[in-house]
Amino acid sequence: MAEVTEQTDLQVAAEPATVNGPASNGHDGDTTAGHETSLTRRAPRLPREAARDIVALGGLMVLAGFLWGRGRGVWFWIDEGIAVGIASLPLADIPASLRLDGAPPLYYVLLNVWMSAFGTSEAATHTLSLLFAVLVLPAALWAGWSLFGRRAGWFCAALAALNPYLAYYANETRMYSLVVLLVVLSTATFIHAFVYGRRRYLPAFVVALTLLAYTHSWGLLFGMGAGVAAAVCALAGPDRRRSVIDAVLAFGAVAVLYLPWVPTLLYQLAHDPNPWARRPTLIQIRDDVVFSFGGFEAMVAVGVGAFAALVAILKRPSSRTALAVACMLAIPAVVLAGGWLSKVWAYRYLGVVVALLLLVFGLGLARGGSLATGMLVLTAVLTAPIGVKVPPYQKSNAREVAEAAAPELGQGDLVVSPDYSQIPLLSYYLPSGPTYAGAHGTVDDVRVTDWRNSLERMRQSDPSASLPPIIDQLEVGANVLLMCPQLESGPELVEFHDLVRQYCKETQAVLRNDARLALQLSVEAPEGITHTPFDGDLYVKESDGPGSSAG
Repeated sequence: MAEVTEQTDLQVAAEPATVNGPASNGHDGDTTAGHETSLTRRAPRLPREAARDIVALGGLMVLAGFLWGRGRGVWFWIDEGIAVGIASLPLADIPASLRLDGAPPLYYVLLNVWMSAFGTSEAATHTLSLLFAVLVLPAALWAGWSLFGRRAGWFCAALAALNPYLAYYANETRMYSLVVLLVVLSTATFIHAFVYGRRRYLPAFVVALTLLAYTHSWGLLFGMGAGVAAAVCALAGPDRRRSVIDAVLAFGAVAVLYLPWVPTLLYQLAHDPNPWARRPTLIQIRDDVVFSFGGFEAMVAVGVGAFAALVAILKRPSSRTALAVACMLAIPAVVLAGGWLSKVWAYRYLGVVVALLLLVFGLGLARGGSLATGMLVLTAVLTAPIGVKVPPYQKSNAREVAEAAAPELGQGDLVVSPDYSQIPLLSYYLPSGPTYAGAHGTVDDVRVTDWRNSLERMRQSDPSASLPPIIDQLEVGANVLLMCPQLESGPELVEFHDLVRQYCKETQAVLRNDARLALQLSVEAPEGITHTPFDGDLYVKESDGPGSSAG
């Protein structure tokens, strides 16, 4: 069948009909009596109308940037300390260092360049994540508009501006807002190329998916989901041979571009870099997805607004729009199943799913009439990011403890962290000079956490044996800082964290029972820490006498 004539992506589209009638925006390629309708070109939008859209988008981006950016000064937690530590290495050393960490390199390379220009403070590094988050808005607008019409584009952009997941990770020195951006672009270019048959989008899809795979390992799960969706497109589309050729070319190109990283990926997987991981329950998966949209009330509001329209779309399985929705639902299903099977699950990884659902819900709301508009307003009331500004220690009080101990610490002192993944964070906030030790002994490079076989290494650790010889080597007058996370015993703790809790108690007993050490300072975590509350004890070595005393 000959290719239909397409609209250009940013040309005007008539407003989509509500759920009671077919869409009329010219983008869907919906069929009538089993035959594809003819898509006609429309005249370019008037400059004044285009200017209004540009001004509206700019205003939305500025507003979102302002509201989200109020949290840029929140203190780092463990993962952010690790990110800054890796990114502070020479650029050429970053890929090799990630053999110890377990992540792909793209975000750390970008962060390295960014820090070279703007510094390593919390606000400076959070601004990079904020930039990626704000760019999601025009990406979502373009994705929805170019695929489903102008109204859908604006609903997608509005949902992105209201999304609490995106608001939160706009203030985290990690790659998660970049993941959302790349998934939006990967999804839109995939739908253009494989659902609507617009081959000119294939190179853009290859680039976006490759960048995603180099940003986060769940990008590989997205790629698997996109492969499943491509197979569905081939089976449901009018030209199966062409679809198969396009899929082989596109996914083959991604595989070739990703090939240089495969040896590192295989090395990481062979050395168990995720000791904290455990398989989520179905309830946890449901709750995490719901929470990423603001909780049950917000999800119900979005669902009520979008559900009827999406059902009406899917009732016309021969339409391109229905195929697009099916693909955008199949991909997150594969991603969630892959996260469950691999047991490498964390709420923060859900950017892959959030980005896809933004487009699905945006389309549903755009086609849902006045009820959907009302539900979007209700969602705005429930999830608008007006509470982003938080106490500086919300995620962790590591900086507070470090600042209290910093005047006493320097060359020749010792910092002990039974959870050695804390050490890049502590070295970021503490003065240079101290030696660092975990439960297993001293740490060579404080900028990188060595996650290789870390659970087995923790099992073999013994702070009561490894710590006294290190204290023996300290000069009289040297200080020892113990930093321990507050971890309550319970079924939610995996074995790695249970060992951290046990070793914190053992280390504290070693230090308190050492007759040569005197406690100088204790700092307890305040209430309200969302990620890692720390307690800190500072000791001074007063003599070279016997190392232990009665408890």
